[in-house]
Amino acid sequence: MRPIFHISFPVRDLSEAVSFFRDELGAEIGRHEAGFADVLLFGAQVTLQNDPGNVLKPMPRTRHFGATISWADWETLAHRMGAAKNLVEPPCVSYAGSPTEQGKLMLSDPSGNLIEIKAYRHPEVVLGQLARE
Repeated sequence: MRPIFHISFPVRDLSEAVSFFRDELGAEIGRHEAGFADVLLFGAQVTLQNDPGNVLKPMPRTRHFGATISWADWETLAHRMGAAKNLVEPPCVSYAGSPTEQGKLMLSDPSGNLIEIKAYRHPEVVLGQLARE
């Protein structure tokens, strides 16, 4: 088995969070109990903890997680999320035409947890060996 990145964070309403990650981001739902749910998102295990008292409002921008996906997948997601009400940073492309060209967007889940999704036109330039695995 390859290593799987795991992150866990609080949500204010577990059912609402599960619906968001499944319906908006295409996550697969794993274990789902009264106090938590595991979702598989972009190859990572995200544990949603039903813990409304520990949800930060507002969430500092420096406290976010995310994924780097293929350029084609990012374009599809950016098109789909382009007018979403939960966008914190709309889809944009930086460093256009350069070897480090990147697309990114940032959105929040219903609890305000920030999720950054990005892609690199030439991922091997930025990510090296990781882009080839």
